[in-house]
Amino acid sequence: MNLESLRTGFEQVGAREILDALPDGAYITDPDRKILFWSRAAERITGWPAQEVASHRCADNILVHVDKDGHPLCGDEHCPLRRAMVTGVISEEPLLVFAQHKQGHRIPVEVSVAPLRDPLGRTVGGIEVFRDLTGMMEDLRRAKVIQDHLLESELPNDPRVRFDVLYIPEELVGGDFYRLEALGADCYAILLADVMGHGVASALYTMQLRSLWEECRADLTSPSRFMTGLNRRLQRLVGPGGYFATAVFLLLNVASGELRYVRAGHPSPLLLRSNGAFERLDHKSPALGLRAEAAYTETVTHLDRNDSLLLFTDGAIELENKQGEELGEAGLIRLLEWSPNTRLDLRRIEQSLLEFTNLIRLPDDLTLLSVRRCRE
Repeated sequence: MNLESLRTGFEQVGAREILDALPDGAYITDPDRKILFWSRAAERITGWPAQEVASHRCADNILVHVDKDGHPLCGDEHCPLRRAMVTGVISEEPLLVFAQHKQGHRIPVEVSVAPLRDPLGRTVGGIEVFRDLTGMMEDLRRAKVIQDHLLESELPNDPRVRFDVLYIPEELVGGDFYRLEALGADCYAILLADVMGHGVASALYTMQLRSLWEECRADLTSPSRFMTGLNRRLQRLVGPGGYFATAVFLLLNVASGELRYVRAGHPSPLLLRSNGAFERLDHKSPALGLRAEAAYTETVTHLDRNDSLLLFTDGAIELENKQGEELGEAGLIRLLEWSPNTRLDLRRIEQSLLEFTNLIRLPDDLTLLSVRRCRE
């Protein structure tokens, strides 16, 4: 067949035939999200025949998408398809969601969305293409169970101090790692690390961090020795020119308020004073795994009663709004809306970050860890 014959044959095949030939499900809606087309693969994956979904909205007890944490996505603000039609932007990366099968159970699917425009450039609908991830999801679920177990740190019941943690991986598993442990009656060791990358590969590396926490346990009472030893061991896992993770390690004495820390390439924790002032824990050292010979020197400060400390990974600051402006540390401070003598609400901070990005999910793993030294 010559090129001209191939071109003619292709032009004779309509969009319906092309979409029906895809192994992935696809459907098209009008701007109100009423379903206009439902592909054969969509029928196979979801169990919904095309004639039963035609002219219905996808939220009308059909797909009823939820995210990996169970949050509904069919409202105006969180629906990926509606957002594509409103913004006119094609999804840059597939999004993991869970669709509802006709029989009522959930199906993990990877969706991509795009607006559909007429010849004048006006948005007249949207298209969603989705791939069934059932086959790989069981392995991911097992990986999540393992990682959740490794991250498990029982928050202490100590009236002198309050700890709160919020961990939200971008995918089912992620590359953030935190550890919190009591060392004797008055001291607490705290580690927050952000492994390079995200997803399954970085999640595997967090397991290495958990193992090294135990291996370096004898040095937990010395932030400088602990981080130096950790770096030396991790450097063996890093290729030329790379690094393993950014991290911050702190040792807090809740009786005296002494706070000793090492910051290895990690965003500066924020110290929120009871008088309303903000301070940064500076004095940065190299990221872990960057140089085998790196030495880590600790810095000492003080956490007064009613002071709070906020640790976070870069998923809290390396965010852009729809104008392309980065949030940064100053923007995070504005979003905190913190006032003296109040406890940081980590869930509200997460919601404020989402509102800033105008996205339905954050584009990177996020961990927030707050420490508040209480009045006795």
